[in-house]
Amino acid sequence: MTARALSDTDERGESGGSRSVRRALGIFELMMARAKPVAMSEIIEALAIPKSTAYELVHTLSRAGYVTAAGRNSGLFLGHKLFALGMAYRSQVDLLKDGGRIVEELRDSTGETVQLSILDNQLMLVLLKEEGIKPLRIISQVGSRVPVNWAASGRLLVSDLDDKQLRKLLTQTVCQSPSGRANTDVDSLMGEIRRFRKRGYGIEVNEANEHAGCVAAPVIDNSGRCIAALSIVVPEQRLAKGNREQLIAAVRQAAEKLSQRMGG
Repeated sequence: MTARALSDTDERGESGGSRSVRRALGIFELMMARAKPVAMSEIIEALAIPKSTAYELVHTLSRAGYVTAAGRNSGLFLGHKLFALGMAYRSQVDLLKDGGRIVEELRDSTGETVQLSILDNQLMLVLLKEEGIKPLRIISQVGSRVPVNWAASGRLLVSDLDDKQLRKLLTQTVCQSPSGRANTDVDSLMGEIRRFRKRGYGIEVNEANEHAGCVAAPVIDNSGRCIAALSIVVPEQRLAKGNREQLIAAVRQAAEKLSQRMGG
């Protein structure tokens, strides 16, 4: 859709906020189409919007970092915030592509159910999953969201937050799990989260569901932040000490491999 097409869309019945969003998108489309700095006069003419509205929109976008001045009296261009959004999108695409292969490889090497999870609106979201191939296995669902205190992966996903941010998130989201055994004490959880991240893996047994547990490891990007977590989900009897150590080694190796592909 072109910038003019965006501005020409029938806006009857739309709120002022909706019109502003359409016009802001029109500015972005125009700048991408021109691939060079765009003057205010060009924005006003191309989008057919009032001069005062154009200046107000550009001022708002500029303050937020979505539009930037190319130089004094040299027009406007796309800002650094859009670059950051693009990099975030690329990161997610790479995570799905490379993560899918590694999740499958880890499932094949262990025979257990493997998940790749991310943090989504303060909850742990299962992004990818490969079902285990052993006769007795744990079933999980892609797209399921659970509080971070239910799973080892969830605790790793919030491990980059500072103490103030972490306490706030936990206070707002912590709740009891179906098994009735999840840790709901905020201070205790904060200690676990810091320990999990420091040692590079986490374990949870029977906290989310009866007779099931998992081992998890963080996926780290090039800034050193945990952007996802790999986990192996198993019946509790397969988390006995000897087998547990093998699963921990496997998930850590897989998470490190994915981290390297993500620039970590």
